[in-house]
Amino acid sequence: MAEKLGAEILDIGRPVKTVEQGVQETGASPRQVIKSPVIISEKGPLLVIVDGESKVSMEKLGKLFGKCRFAKPKEVKELTGYEAGGVPPVGIPLRTIVDSKVLENEYVVGGGGAIDRLLKIRPQKIVEYQKAEVLDVRDCSRQR
Repeated sequence: MAEKLGAEILDIGRPVKTVEQGVQETGASPRQVIKSPVIISEKGPLLVIVDGESKVSMEKLGKLFGKCRFAKPKEVKELTGYEAGGVPPVGIPLRTIVDSKVLENEYVVGGGGAIDRLLKIRPQKIVEYQKAEVLDVRDCSRQR
């Protein structure tokens, strides 16, 4: 699937669990390293994609989707087929929300399906493939 999307799988060879590790291993900037948490909302599970400098705003999501919480690791595995921390931004059968700031990047680096793999992809391809909604869902009060 990666090739079809013009994406590249990066085999890191060791666990990459944080934005900082993603930056170290790829040379990407923190805003190019994306996070793909699974959120459980009153309107169903969501895959929410934000850049590495941002956090998901549960307040903003709550206004759109009702009460929200982060999925537990077991729920992430059940919903996506992937372990928490390795969830790719594409190929996930969940309603997908991409924060608008992610689209400011030429490419982004996110989960590659395993804790030691990353996926380098153009953010527009995520939106197209996932039929994602582009919304402002980052918590602006907590940015560095």
